[in-house]
Amino acid sequence: MLGVGDRVPEGTVWLAPRESAGIPDLVADGPALFLFFLFAWTST
Repeated sequence: MLGVGDRVPEGTVWLAPRESAGIPDLVADGPALFLFFLFAWTST
């Protein structure tokens, strides 16, 4: 979890198939909540 004033780490996330975005770009306009589900979209 990041606190107030912490830098957003560089990274890329997938928004949809073949559509990625940089995390700093996604939070440029204000606060954001990211949830990651391990194996949520795989057959494992």
